[in-house]
Amino acid sequence: MFALLRAGALRHERESCGGVNSEPMRLVVPPRRFDADSPEMVDRADADPALLRDELRSIRTINRRFGGVAALQNALLPMVLHTASERPLEILDLATGSGDQLVALADALQQRGRRAIMTAIDRNERVLDVARTLLAGLPNIRIEQRDILSLPYPDKSFDFVLCSLTLHHFSHTDAVRILREMNRLSRIGFVVNDLSRSYTAAFMAWLYTRLTTRNIMTRFDAVASVFASFTKEELLSLASEAGIDGFRVYSAPLFRLVGVCLQRSQS
Repeated sequence: MFALLRAGALRHERESCGGVNSEPMRLVVPPRRFDADSPEMVDRADADPALLRDELRSIRTINRRFGGVAALQNALLPMVLHTASERPLEILDLATGSGDQLVALADALQQRGRRAIMTAIDRNERVLDVARTLLAGLPNIRIEQRDILSLPYPDKSFDFVLCSLTLHHFSHTDAVRILREMNRLSRIGFVVNDLSRSYTAAFMAWLYTRLTTRNIMTRFDAVASVFASFTKEELLSLASEAGIDGFRVYSAPLFRLVGVCLQRSQS
């Protein structure tokens, strides 16, 4: 871990992220470490199925206990409650993983008397197998195998578009494409829920995974995800490059970064 921290401090990201990194920032925040030729283990075609299933279980636990579910719902639900309730909401979840965010969201919406039709997409069929098990018995959630960089849906197909713990898996250029697509597809708004890059977050990810799991995929990806994540300034720069107006970014507890765009409200 300490070798990774030193490498993060010394090694610049292979591609610039909008030129927002400055020397003072590097004293506090490591430069972004992203290499498309060396992806996280969860993204590799030869990923071990057993490790992958256990990795997804760990992500569900982290989302539930350490702010992932709360960060998404705290951003989304205020927008939802200001929309018309006559018809079900239509929600798209990009790179859904095992679908745990949608399970929690469906429960939260039901408690508030709101109906929703949700579409969960992911590129990885083995990941979707896990999602199908978790989402069984929830007829309002449909699962589709889709590439996040090549979505077939027409403009404004959904009320809300969600993207959780996903943007950091992509290059600067592809992250801009994803934000632009979220803006294109959403009628009302969209939410990006990801990690916030810092040395502290990287160390805590290393420590937590060493204390809670022997899964090499989880141990490696947890730290790699932090180093690949964007800062607030970088995320704002990505949205600006995507041509998105009204995009705001704020920090959430436990090293989360949330980006929100409210396009319009419904009465």
